[in-house]
Amino acid sequence: MILLLSLGLVSSSVSRFIPAYFYYANTSPSQVTAIYHLAPSAINLQHLVLSNSQLRQLAKLDDSNAVYQLALRFLQQQDYTAAKLWWQPYFAEFTLLQQQALADQLVQTQQWHDISSLGQAGKLPEGNAKQAWLLQQQMPVAQIAPAYAKQQQFALSTATLQASSQCKFNVLMMTDHYKGIQALNQYKQQYSKAPEPAKDSFCFTEVVYVADKFKCDASGGALSCNWQNAAEQKWPEGFDFIVMMSNQGAANVQGGIMHINSSQPYAVFLHELMHFSGFEDEYALAEKKQQWLCKQQGLVAPNLFIANGVLPPKSWQKSVACDNEKAYKPSPNWSMMQYQTMGLSEQYRALWQKQINQPLTKPVRFSEYFAFLGLKPVFTTASKEQNFSD
Repeated sequence: MILLLSLGLVSSSVSRFIPAYFYYANTSPSQVTAIYHLAPSAINLQHLVLSNSQLRQLAKLDDSNAVYQLALRFLQQQDYTAAKLWWQPYFAEFTLLQQQALADQLVQTQQWHDISSLGQAGKLPEGNAKQAWLLQQQMPVAQIAPAYAKQQQFALSTATLQASSQCKFNVLMMTDHYKGIQALNQYKQQYSKAPEPAKDSFCFTEVVYVADKFKCDASGGALSCNWQNAAEQKWPEGFDFIVMMSNQGAANVQGGIMHINSSQPYAVFLHELMHFSGFEDEYALAEKKQQWLCKQQGLVAPNLFIANGVLPPKSWQKSVACDNEKAYKPSPNWSMMQYQTMGLSEQYRALWQKQINQPLTKPVRFSEYFAFLGLKPVFTTASKEQNFSD
């Protein structure tokens, strides 16, 4: 009783009230709500240090700050069901900053269904989470804020991209959804730490968001895109290859274009990068490919020799690439071209470097593939004075 009276007398002093409140709250948790009425504004400053049970008692008093803190805690603990019980009924009662922070946490934990529910109901506040949702929905480029793109380190146009004279090959990095931006940036960071097969082999642009312009899908299992729309796009000069990332489908390379999905690890990306240099898979090739490739003779790829009437190189071993049992590979061991998780061996790194410096065949550029499709895309030279968001 004396403690309660003393707390009442110092309710105007937050610094003196808080220690006394928490002492009382910890010694008599069941009475935490009673003392709350003495100075709710002081308690609101201290939600971060309250226990879940104490927050629940405050939530019963319609304390929206306590409700918000509970929702955020459960989201951070990845208990999404419990979190939803707290944030969903009370979302409109949160402050704008709380709504934005909670929505950002939903994006961070990839709760896209909940984000979509808020967005479709018109409850998703303006901010980073809404921009992320628009990207994930593959909304047109015009709906994405240039300031947000700059903050998240991606481009909305290829207009200002410039090829580097420093690298052997220049690669355009493109995606059609939010997660793809993160995944491609992670690929770039990992590659920069250990460039393969050597420094200055490949240079990658900043990631370009292209929305649903190329209609990528995985209906046939492998990821593919409708590149017929390429003629409507302005392409920067001096680039050799494209990496196009969508949200599903098996990775593959076709005509200087890598198709890859945003859930695939870096090892898959590196495997597909070797295809740009002409390396072949060391598992059984597709029947259609076998029909023409396995009938050839000699070295048809840096890692594939077809022994039709000729002897294979010394120390090369049988490969399962061709059903005719006349295919050979450089090593008896599994390589990255058979199982990506094996990593790049020194032998294959040397083969890759040799292929870049002294290619068996000319690498297929995406511009040549577009020409094969009968397309006539416009190639432009980027101006250094152009604004990032143009």
